[in-house]
Order: sequence, then structure tokens, then C-alpha cells
Amino acid sequence: MTAGSEPMVSRVSPRTLMFVATVAVVVVLDQITKWLAIAGLTEAFTSLSGEPLTFGDRLSAFLWQRHPLRAEDYQVIQNFWDFRYVENPGAAWGFLSGSATWFRTPFFLMVSVAAMIFIVYYFRKTPPEARWLRFALALVFGGAVGNFIDRVRLGYVIDFIDWHWFRDATWPTFNIADSGITVGVSLMVLEMLLNRPKQGDANKSAPA
Repeated sequence: MTAGSEPMVSRVSPRTLMFVATVAVVVVLDQITKWLAIAGLTEAFTSLSGEPLTFGDRLSAFLWQRHPLRAEDYQVIQNFWDFRYVENPGAAWGFLSGSATWFRTPFFLMVSVAAMIFIVYYFRKTPPEARWLRFALALVFGGAVGNFIDRVRLGYVIDFIDWHWFRDATWPTFNIADSGITVGVSLMVLEMLLNRPKQGDANKSAPA
């Protein structure tokens, strides 16, 4: 290594490392929990002969097997929280889930890519003191990547967390990626409300 050269890691800013680390945590947790959902809520990891599948077979089934046979739901808290396997080809609340596959899948992939590009651009423009805003952007980006992976390999998103209040109110079934997006957007809104300049401050900074 020459005297004028520096390691690549030393040129990466701490805020970029934080962003990448947060995104990685969200994506890894999302995919691990989806693996557990496939293992516990479907028959994808069950062989016809009854013999246990190898890790390679289970990995192949997780990555590429579409529409596995559903198993029974798992109740966490009665009348409030269940684990149930759901395939969501659309967005939240089933948006565009009934549209044609040739339109729906490319549309959501393009929207996801555009959103991730915008998040990176916005992240680069954030001021140094906006730590919570950058953390929120990383959560949203990680959630977008997690669901993007599902759409690329399966054409739909795996959801498995079902919250409801008896039979009167039901929240759309979601996953860890959705949680990252929801928490991230909520933090962004909170950050904007708390850091909104007051009217008096705006008048002071305005020219006479």
C-alpha cells in the first residue's frame, strides 16, 4: 500500500456505516422470520417420505417454492395475536392484489427501486445533526429491500403477523419489513413535527 492511499473503510463516514448496519439488521431479521414462518406455518419443509429435509433442500424451498401448502395458524395471544401464513401479491391492504401479474409485479418492483433511490438521495442531503431522520430512512430502506427480495424471487410478499381485536377489528397481516417501514415513516413524521421551525423563529430569521 502506498503512503498516499488509505483503506476503503476509513473513507466511509460513520453515518453511512450506521445506515448500512441498520439496513442489514432489518433485512436479516426480515428474512430469518420469514424462514421461520415458512417452517412453522406451511408444509414447505416437509418431505413426502416423512424424512427430514437437508438444509440445502430447505433453503431451495424457501427461496424458490411458490404457494406452499398452508399449515395451521399459531395463536400467540387469544383474540389478539396470531401467526398465519399469507401471500400478499399487492401492497398494504391488498392494494392492486387483484390486478394482472404481468402489470403488478413489474410495477411494484419499479416503485421499490424508485423509492430506494430516493431514500439514498435524501439520506445524502440530510444535515449532520439529523440522526433520527437518518435512522428512520435506514429502517424504511431496509423494509423496502426485504419485501423487494420476496417480489423478485416469488412475485408476492410473505406476511405472517396477524393482529386483531376479536372479530371486530383486524389489522392487515404484516411482516418485519413492513414494521421497519411503518416505524421509519412514523419517526420521520415525528422528526418533522418536533423540528418544525416556530413562527417566531421564522420571523427573526426573515429579512426586514
